[in-house]
Amino acid sequence: MLQEVEQRDPAVVERHIEKSQERLPGPPYYQVLRWIHEALRPTNYVEIGIYTGWSLRMALPDTRCIGIDPEPRLSERIPGTTVYELTSEEFFARHDLVEILGARVALGFIDGLHRFEQVLRDFINLERLAQRAGVLLLHDSIPLDGPTSARERLTDFHSGDVWKAALALADRRPDLEMATIRTAPTGLTMVRGLDAANESLERDLSEIVACYLELDYNDYLASRERMPPELANEEDAVAGWLAAHPAR
Repeated sequence: MLQEVEQRDPAVVERHIEKSQERLPGPPYYQVLRWIHEALRPTNYVEIGIYTGWSLRMALPDTRCIGIDPEPRLSERIPGTTVYELTSEEFFARHDLVEILGARVALGFIDGLHRFEQVLRDFINLERLAQRAGVLLLHDSIPLDGPTSARERLTDFHSGDVWKAALALADRRPDLEMATIRTAPTGLTMVRGLDAANESLERDLSEIVACYLELDYNDYLASRERMPPELANEEDAVAGWLAAHPAR
């Protein structure tokens, strides 16, 4: 309990923020999301884990947006956006996303529960409904340190063990095209080359979770070469990667 109190001290939070900005300089991920929207100009956008809705507001005005969050904290309605106050598991069990959008998913952002196995489930659910030319984004894929990347939240600054999902995708789905943008606070991974018919992740999910569950921050440091390649936090670099990797 003492460790939790100490880690949640405002001064500790400030140090975490400063450390993340020093390590990952440049615009924060909200701005990077806007770059991605401007480069792709998707017809629709799905966001899992919307919190205050700030990232949803990075979508372009003519984009059909869906937000999924069991406890959203929106201060006002976002034009062109429908918010479902459900967990992602509940949403996909109850709703036909393609029917709601009138098309398959063009761009999806996964930023919900910060557990890698849930990120993989969200990825599986979105990929099977995505366009071949679609792009999925994983937030929090560059952990800051051990305490902030723990599975149990002990710090206000918290990425959880989402990095394991990026590693698992790189290991288990070499057909995917991935790159992680070095944007604060904890990175943003782009994934394309999606294949709605590929069921390998869903089929092997229990085995994958068991394989990666016990990994910790030291394992991340030892696995850097297996992680998706990192990309400079620059608009030209992001737009260039997206333009150079069209759907196959």
